[in-house]
Amino acid sequence: KMLRGIGVHHFQSHHKPIQCNHRIRSYSSIPQGMTLQGLADGVLAGDRSCLSRAITLVESSRDDHQLQSSEMLAYINTKQKQKYQNVLTGKPSTFRIGISGPPGAGKSTFIETLGNHIINTNGSKVAVLAIDPSSTRTGGSILGDKTRMEELSRHPNAYVRPSPTRGTLGGVTRSTSQAITLCEAAGYEITLVETVGVGQSETAVDDITDMFLLLASPAGGDELQGIKKGIVELADFIIINKADGALFPAAKRHLIITISSS
Repeated sequence: KMLRGIGVHHFQSHHKPIQCNHRIRSYSSIPQGMTLQGLADGVLAGDRSCLSRAITLVESSRDDHQLQSSEMLAYINTKQKQKYQNVLTGKPSTFRIGISGPPGAGKSTFIETLGNHIINTNGSKVAVLAIDPSSTRTGGSILGDKTRMEELSRHPNAYVRPSPTRGTLGGVTRSTSQAITLCEAAGYEITLVETVGVGQSETAVDDITDMFLLLASPAGGDELQGIKKGIVELADFIIINKADGALFPAAKRHLIITISSS
């Protein structure tokens, strides 16, 4: 599972990289005149605007954009092969952490604190992919998680990207894995993936990360019991958040119940 954090699995693609010198068909997030190779090289150079545009490209559902994103990712993966040769020595270059939990457990606040701690402790660059639910009626999404990470989103060594699910189940989007690859290519050593509020089957984040954290609130015993079948068995760590002050006894009881029922 550790190798998934390095992105080695992306290098096993059977299709050959395609020449990336044609111009991207213009749409709002890509400047006219930019080539796929120019966009990919910008990502590899750590350009934040190029990273955002590249993620927008892989998130697009248009057939031509999907083809272009496949070409771009193949080009980036080819360029990254030499960079990740230290995988063979057992020294990972990147690490992916999935963070899930019921609504109101404090995922965004926890991620901002964790992200700032990682950056300030060892100077690593941190990317956050925050997944927001989409309306089943309009298809729209508020994408408000970034507003709860105000300090982290302003840090020069952090990158926060909210994305809508667009109806995809599992707690992540269909393009989250590709977005992680792009963040790693841009030089972000740690990627934190915040899922939407979880249910029993929303466990897809475990398949694309190296560590899976489950957050719960002190008074959420029944709530956690309702989601435990699909989540608790997969979690590497269960964290009872907001466990201070008057809530500490409740958090302790919750932890005991969780451990005994998992």
